[in-house]
Amino acid sequence: MTGEPLKGERASGEYTPEKAPAALRVGHLLRINSYLDYAMLSMWAERRARVVMGMAEASVRGTGPGGAKGPDEEVLARLRDLIGEAREYHEAGDFQAAMCRMRIAQDLVTLRIIRLTGA
Repeated sequence: MTGEPLKGERASGEYTPEKAPAALRVGHLLRINSYLDYAMLSMWAERRARVVMGMAEASVRGTGPGGAKGPDEEVLARLRDLIGEAREYHEAGDFQAAMCRMRIAQDLVTLRIIRLTGA
């Protein structure tokens, strides 16, 4: 890190989380998407699924780059619920219900990324 402002960020003044650049928000969502991928692959392979699902759950803890009132908080809250439900279903032995929640979570992330990038 050079300490220089991100593209689109004001060069003078303090960084304001409420106006997080889209590139930063997309990067955050891509990281979450990667953890969801790993978790679903682990579920299919039946190898370390509990651990990797925990990593996916940890990736959505806390606030996003936009802060507590940021533009992605509604999606992140929904992701927290879905991943938590998926872990509960997986621990109860209901693979289909757990995978369904994980796929919905990944679809939410993907749709948000598409919206932010204008793709």
